[in-house]
Amino acid sequence: MARTFLYTRVSTIGQTTENQVGEVRAAGFAVQQSRTITETISGSAPAMQRPAFRR
Repeated sequence: MARTFLYTRVSTIGQTTENQVGEVRAAGFAVQQSRTITETISGSAPAMQRPAFRR
């Protein structure tokens, strides 16, 4: 069975990832809350320097 994860990222503390999660669910994906990873970090940071992405 495949496991689907959702990685959402925003650049500033004033932004939220709620709209990203909503768009994915609206597209028909049912991602469990425990498999949703959110992060607040600059998009210029390479993926492997993003703590939540590395996990």
